[in-house]
Amino acid sequence: MTSEETLKEFNLRVTKIRLAVLDSLSQSVGALSYSVLQEALDKFDRTTLYRTLLTLSDHGLIHKAYEAKGESYYARCFGCTGIDHNHEHLHLKCSKCGGVECVEISEQLKENLAQLPFEEVNIYAKGPCASCAA
Repeated sequence: MTSEETLKEFNLRVTKIRLAVLDSLSQSVGALSYSVLQEALDKFDRTTLYRTLLTLSDHGLIHKAYEAKGESYYARCFGCTGIDHNHEHLHLKCSKCGGVECVEISEQLKENLAQLPFEEVNIYAKGPCASCAA
């Protein structure tokens, strides 16, 4: 599904910045930091980018994958809604290249977490990513 179709499916107006953000995050292997998005989408002002990220997150199209030292990293969501962000993975911040990627967790851990009365779970890890560890 294209970014335009996705926006329409979520009843969001199709704008150039929304398309650009979704396309950038869809093409990325891992999460992208706000500063990387800002640099890549430099024809849009910072406030518009920030508001766009909030809107897309509120509607379940993206999620904040990681936050460290005042820098937020964003990734595409698949199968989420504005009410329910369902992310059954952890976010790995690479200690070498600085990238952030989503890593699947075991079924046993998913089952254990499902039994707890959490509204939301975010699991962060730090270490070398698969590319840097090789």
